[in-house]
Amino acid sequence: MATLVLTVVGGIVGGPVGAAIGATVGQQIDAEIFKPKGREGPRLTDLKIQASTYGQQIPRLFGTMRVAGSVIWATDLIERRNRRGGGKGRPSTTEYSYAVSLAVALSSRPIRAIRRIWADGNLLRGSSGIFQERCTFRWYGGGEDQAVDPLVASAAGVASASAFRGLAHAVFEELELGAFGNRIPSLTFEVEADAGNVDAGLVGNSLLGQAGLCSGEWLFGGYAASGDRVRDALAPLFEADGVRLASGADGWRLAPVFPAAEPQALADFSEARRGDAPGDPIERRRAPLSSLPGTIRLRHYEPERDYQLGQQASQVAGGGVREERIDLPAALSATSARGLAQRLATAAADGRETLMWRGDIAALALTVGQVVALADGSRWRLAGRTVRGSDIMLELRRHQPLPAIELPAGPGVPVRAPDWPAATGTVCLFDLPNPGSPAASVPRIAIAAAGSNDGWRGAECWIVPVAGAEPIPVGTVRPAMALGRLAEPLAAGSDCLFDLIGAIFVELANPAMALESVGDAELLGGANRAMVGGELLQFGIADPVGPSVWRLSRLLRGRAGTGIAMSHAAGEPFVLLDDPALLIVPEAVAGLVEGGGAVLQWAARGGTTLTEVNFPAVGQAMRPLAPVHGQIFKDDAGDTRVGWTRRSRVDAGWRDHVDLPHGESREAWHVALSPPVAGVGPWERTSPSLTISAGDLALSPPLSLPLT
Repeated sequence: MATLVLTVVGGIVGGPVGAAIGATVGQQIDAEIFKPKGREGPRLTDLKIQASTYGQQIPRLFGTMRVAGSVIWATDLIERRNRRGGGKGRPSTTEYSYAVSLAVALSSRPIRAIRRIWADGNLLRGSSGIFQERCTFRWYGGGEDQAVDPLVASAAGVASASAFRGLAHAVFEELELGAFGNRIPSLTFEVEADAGNVDAGLVGNSLLGQAGLCSGEWLFGGYAASGDRVRDALAPLFEADGVRLASGADGWRLAPVFPAAEPQALADFSEARRGDAPGDPIERRRAPLSSLPGTIRLRHYEPERDYQLGQQASQVAGGGVREERIDLPAALSATSARGLAQRLATAAADGRETLMWRGDIAALALTVGQVVALADGSRWRLAGRTVRGSDIMLELRRHQPLPAIELPAGPGVPVRAPDWPAATGTVCLFDLPNPGSPAASVPRIAIAAAGSNDGWRGAECWIVPVAGAEPIPVGTVRPAMALGRLAEPLAAGSDCLFDLIGAIFVELANPAMALESVGDAELLGGANRAMVGGELLQFGIADPVGPSVWRLSRLLRGRAGTGIAMSHAAGEPFVLLDDPALLIVPEAVAGLVEGGGAVLQWAARGGTTLTEVNFPAVGQAMRPLAPVHGQIFKDDAGDTRVGWTRRSRVDAGWRDHVDLPHGESREAWHVALSPPVAGVGPWERTSPSLTISAGDLALSPPLSLPLT
């Protein structure tokens, strides 16, 4: 249309010359407007972004690749409601959590295994095979006889459910979404389709459906083939590996031309071995160097960096300023990609020079794609052949690539999510004393947990108050700052002075855990508080003495009235209390376990195995502290007076000559003789004093007065 319009306008304005100019310009405009749509091969970003678009292409995977896949089936979000708290005038809290079930298509070619899985760039499933979030996972290899997934069948109906045969896919059942903002995360999968590396021959033969048709030279860790046509899927791979169409005795085939095999002399394919005649080269064409790219930039996926995008560039000698980028949807190490980019840059000039050669009937024995040598030693590749009567016209193109070599290159600093091996979890219960004000009315129970490495992410906990009762959820306990067990027994010490002789040897659950030393001022201020069994103590010096083993010294023992539990056997639990990761059992639940017989159930996050821990005797926070400063004296009447100073469970700070608040609703004392004497005592007192008459005391032998 533009050609016609501009031709007429140009003729009116400038006559025949204007009409010619208008026609030329119009042809260029029409060529841009009506040019056919270009071919689009695989794009590197297609493998990284999860989609659910109808008609989305599913790549055919070779080797080992990381792909996002396409969501082919999903349920609505599954909402769970959990109500906590309430009672005693306090409002309850309702928490909501969400999960989803979905199926993700990965490859339209059968696969062997699914290794690691990432969610929003973080490892959801590491090389150990353990999931970081709770779900049930199944995968199907893409065989033509695979069965329907039971979850899909139950949701869609057995008659309507598809088995997605010929399509490798993964199924997540009730994947917890709390860690992803209650939305479906972007999932990527490390998929193994073939054992070991692959080459262009394996990919080409599989896509073309004919064994032995293709061969390749360069090895790739993996390849994702996609495109509207087989040609589009193979083009990036064949371009990188230098695969060309070649003829032979068994027909046409695709083979690389890069191997530096010894070329055949062109003179050997002339009648009577007459050599190269002066009239044989009839035409020579050479493109300018400026037509060559100045830089070859190869983009690929690097397995060393969890298949993140990488690129290697190489300069073309004598090239122009244009940069040529090759997007190769393949997995290549940095070293291999560097060598491939260098070879492509060196071979960029291959074919820049074309030579038309007149041969004879013997030249029919040459195969298209074969490299030949002329008498001057130059090497040429036979690109085409035309037969005109008795003349054979050969199209030769200069062939001067470097041999395939691997140049040293580094992948740079990898940015990857840590992939921890399978961790062993430990969960312990601690009966805490009362920490301060106000006084406790129910036991104070702390749950501490840790894993054998930093990959352990905590545990979900439930409490069963009595046998057969419904488990009560108490929340998620995160890994503690320092949790372990005594490596050696610990004898009792003084709860009144610094213990400068005794030491505690603790083996921590995780080698990455560490303890710190503090000064006396910080120690007296409450630093480094720890529970060992039922004793609360503090330590001033922490020294590592072995893998995960620490020696703790400069101790303050029996803190907060726990002096009655200062003797410990090896293996008793140890935990650092100044840690927000500790889970304190809610008061409403703690009151139910006071009578004994309760059980703690826990399961690691992402796991389904329940482990039970029996509750120890609890209630230390409600136990009155033993009195101090006992006094016994006789008055003028000969009666014996006994006095003592009470201690409070409420820590209101040090006050000289001032009694601390009781911490209980009333004050009551039970006093008895030891050994007991018939007819004398026991006594019930409401104040910290007792008078025993001289007559009663004369009836008893030497005695002691235990106060409770």
